[in-house]
Amino acid sequence: MRRGEGDPAIAVVIGVLFVASAVVVVGGAEGGELTTQLLNGFTATHAAGATAAFEPVLYATNGVFAFGFLRVGSASLDLAVVHLPSSFPLWRATPARLGDWSRPATLTFDSSLVLTDEDDGVLWQTLDTIGDTVVLLNSSNLVLRRYAEPLPAWQSFDSPSNTLVLDQNFTVSSPPLISNNRRFAFRLGTTYMALHMEFYGGRTTPVYWQHTALEAQPQNATEPPVYGRLDARGFFGLYLEGGGQKVDVLSFDTFVQNLTGVFRRMTLDDDGNLRAYYWTDGAKDWISDYKAVAERCELPTSCGAYGLCVPGNAQCQCLDNSTGTSPPCHAEETADLCAAAANGQQPEFDVVRRKRVSVAYKEELPSETNMTAEECEAACAGNCSCWGAVYNGASGYCYLIDFPVETLVYEADDRKVGYFKVRKLPSPKRTRMSPGVAAATTVLSLVLVGLAAAGARSGYRLWERRRRKRAGMEQELVPPYKDLKTMGSSNNSFK
Repeated sequence: MRRGEGDPAIAVVIGVLFVASAVVVVGGAEGGELTTQLLNGFTATHAAGATAAFEPVLYATNGVFAFGFLRVGSASLDLAVVHLPSSFPLWRATPARLGDWSRPATLTFDSSLVLTDEDDGVLWQTLDTIGDTVVLLNSSNLVLRRYAEPLPAWQSFDSPSNTLVLDQNFTVSSPPLISNNRRFAFRLGTTYMALHMEFYGGRTTPVYWQHTALEAQPQNATEPPVYGRLDARGFFGLYLEGGGQKVDVLSFDTFVQNLTGVFRRMTLDDDGNLRAYYWTDGAKDWISDYKAVAERCELPTSCGAYGLCVPGNAQCQCLDNSTGTSPPCHAEETADLCAAAANGQQPEFDVVRRKRVSVAYKEELPSETNMTAEECEAACAGNCSCWGAVYNGASGYCYLIDFPVETLVYEADDRKVGYFKVRKLPSPKRTRMSPGVAAATTVLSLVLVGLAAAGARSGYRLWERRRRKRAGMEQELVPPYKDLKTMGSSNNSFK
């Protein structure tokens, strides 16, 4: 088991907030009052540049969870539900445009929750909802309710960010879990769950890990899809929608230990691994007891773009030997090679060929068989959507990489070879001047040359006058000295 830390950027200190009176409060654990319900007309304002990384406005009645303004990174603002003992955000609103922590922001509740900045721009809101109250349940679920309706009008459990918690259903229609760095996603299919890389803003999402429910029947079109749920007993279960029949279980390390009184979460971390953690009363950090990808070299970006991971010690190298270690070997790609072809240009790239390479998740890649190494390379070379190809000479399989090249895995077999495209960096181009600018530049140059020449002539004339003046002074001094020398010579007085 591995210990996992809470978010180091969050120190839960109650910031100074302006909060309207549309709240319901209860006594806190130490005699203070905690806001446990928001009513229509509620308003809270984030204090611009607050020193606290989290400003709570609403608490669960157990005092373990709170909802409020969260500082993301060094300068951004979001809304979040935070596990207070660890300072870990279990849910975030994650709007398309984050707020600015150094500027005021306002959270209001008037039938729906709305977050706005000081320019009255809407950063985030609960869409198509009409609620009378907002509460934070002891499960960490943020809920909008109608007085006369038993079911929530809106709940955070239906819109996860990067984390699932106990008894939160994760369905085929649920938004995927997205890692905080926006590079990975966890999605549920009708009979399986999978981890994806995210390229080009989610337009390309290759799979690098997949688990199919053992007792589900993909060939049965009438069978309902599966959904997943984290269980307090230490597993993630897959069930058939409707009847709740269990079709598979991912067991954690603590499954057989029958732990009680623990809080569990499953999080898609920024390295692309899906991990389960638990928290016990009085603990100082989270303990990990499950990970979907067992080895570091099996993670898609463990050594960065064009990196080569050596199993065992997980040492990183670069495919083109440009540096001794990685990451980074090359910058991450943000656009495909076909963009140039779409503009009528030939994609420009260098080629790297390397022996003893493979892909950890090659079973998830498109492949062809009964090919030679040359045929495998040609299949990629002429396709602008292909970034690389890995060939296994023992089996004749050719695996095509139709997304930017990330980490490859070293294998001590010369029959396993790779072909990889590396985008050429654009060469600096001189900016051509328009004819008018060129003419003006020529005139200015001639003027400067003329001024320089005139200055030189003026300086020469001044020098000449000074030289002649000095020469005249010397003429006046010469005769007496000549007479003196003549006199001495004739009288022999200096012999």
